Amino acid sequence: MCGIFGFFLNRPLDESEIKNGIAATKKLSHRGPDNTDYWWDADSGIFFGHTRLKIIDTTDDSNQPFSKKGAYLVYNGEVYNYISLRKKLSKSGSIFRTNGDTEVLFELLHTHGTSLLSEIDGMFSFAYYQDSVLTLAVDHFGEKPLYWYESKQGVYFSSEPKPLVEMLNVCITKDQDIASSFLLLGFVPGPSTAYNGLKKIEPATILKIENGRVSKKFSYWSIPEQFMGKGKVSKVSESVLDDISDILLHSLRRRIRADVPVGLFLSSGVDSTLIGALLKKELYNDDVHALTVSYSKGTDQDESFGATAIANYLGIRHTIIDSSLDQSDYTIERLHNIFGEPNSGITALSVQQMSFVAKKYFTVALTGTGADEIFFGYGKYKFLHKYRYILINNLISYLFSFMDIGDANFLKRFKTLASLLSVDSNDILLALKGTPFFSNKKIYPNFKGMGSNWYSDLNSKNLVKQQRDFDLKIQLPDYIIPIIERPSMSAGLEVRSPFLSKDFIEYVSNIDYRVLFKSRQKDVLRKIVERYLPLHLVDHPKKGFSVPGNALIANTDFNCEAELKHVISNWEGDKQWGKYLTRLLIKKYYFDRSGSLN
Repeated sequence: MCGIFGFFLNRPLDESEIKNGIAATKKLSHRGPDNTDYWWDADSGIFFGHTRLKIIDTTDDSNQPFSKKGAYLVYNGEVYNYISLRKKLSKSGSIFRTNGDTEVLFELLHTHGTSLLSEIDGMFSFAYYQDSVLTLAVDHFGEKPLYWYESKQGVYFSSEPKPLVEMLNVCITKDQDIASSFLLLGFVPGPSTAYNGLKKIEPATILKIENGRVSKKFSYWSIPEQFMGKGKVSKVSESVLDDISDILLHSLRRRIRADVPVGLFLSSGVDSTLIGALLKKELYNDDVHALTVSYSKGTDQDESFGATAIANYLGIRHTIIDSSLDQSDYTIERLHNIFGEPNSGITALSVQQMSFVAKKYFTVALTGTGADEIFFGYGKYKFLHKYRYILINNLISYLFSFMDIGDANFLKRFKTLASLLSVDSNDILLALKGTPFFSNKKIYPNFKGMGSNWYSDLNSKNLVKQQRDFDLKIQLPDYIIPIIERPSMSAGLEVRSPFLSKDFIEYVSNIDYRVLFKSRQKDVLRKIVERYLPLHLVDHPKKGFSVPGNALIANTDFNCEAELKHVISNWEGDKQWGKYLTRLLIKKYYFDRSGSLN
């Protein structure tokens, strides 16, 4: 796990550019506190910088930039199946001088180019230079970010936006569509960012750069088309459960390979519980250490009691982290320091706190990230499946069009409609898409039409497919993963997700998605969990990993539309409304200002 930075110009480098490259690389030192190094070829216009967090092969032999045979590599992430790939490459004549995964990735690229990237089970972003060609690439699910910027001088890249923004003095965009998409979603969908000219490489995507210019951009893998089809598996039998369990166990076994201690982020939910159960009961790991963050003991957001019961039953060593964050800690400036770009995931503040504590016990943490997207763990999926015919006909949008957010009776009417539809108000955002709901108060002129660019098409008959496609391809890499990846990396902690395995996704794609709606949410995983512990320990409504929802709002001096602020402040603490106002606060911080943030 590391940070990478570099550039490839169409002319020789001067001394100031090399100094700037070194300074920019150092801004990623939190991602790799164990080693920092550089390589450049001034005549060729190429510069590589790398900061290393030592996980596999902790010797200096695997330090980067890594080079042999006249080629160079900087790499961020982990190749979990590096042992099997190494054996395959050795049979083909590759000779290895280290025991790490970095050299395996190097030999794979040097021997086969990018043709075998789809065979990697891992999370990665890398820059590889050979024969005057620079190759940039990102893993299958976008777990490891890579930003890039193309100017008249050449192409620049970085693991995080800050080094590029500061070095190149990149300004916030004035593109209204991007600002509107942030309001709608709470993040900026890739490949766009909030900065002029700065882009993100999408999951499973490769960029080829020659002579300081992008010459090719293509995908090396995609989520199977049948993922949301009828599927070959129409019934989740015991044998199917066995297969799912075995594939997940295989993924987990690979993801605990490390030369440093490995732990678990444990909530009281089914996803992390299943990982803990497999670690303890199938891999016979007697040294499992789990951490749980606690918010306001006794509230419905506190998961420490449930997590403690699970840990005790499984015999897992367990540490509870009492959230020491007070209201003054929830600021947009702190969010900016974590993300470097607009992201409404205030949970990142607590993830950062937990990560600094976790670093005292282990260097790698396991999570259940990805399970909700794969097994329909969010309430919105149930909502879309249940009301798909109503939504297709835009009936809900029609009903909401008669509601004015400034109306004194708005709250009563909204709750009444939600009640009639038997819909949780937190699951109704999609129904508001394409209505005058926000735009009628002129919060943002283009808000109404933004859904067609980034969100599901309500004219489709398979809204659930479109929603999950969106979540896996856009929301997961651009919102969910960064909420965990950025704050954990700020603490020098690596996070691994066993559910985000290419093999796992490809197997689940064979299951008829409609089967997964016939019972409880994530019923497949619950049935596997039942093999290891009483289901009542995890059989409760989804809580999610959240923080006090109004903290950022209350701590920010923000003069927004009085009606909207009144509605949200009087919504009895409803999380969804807090999310909307949070987005407005962040939008104002980034988009309603001129020039650079620096």
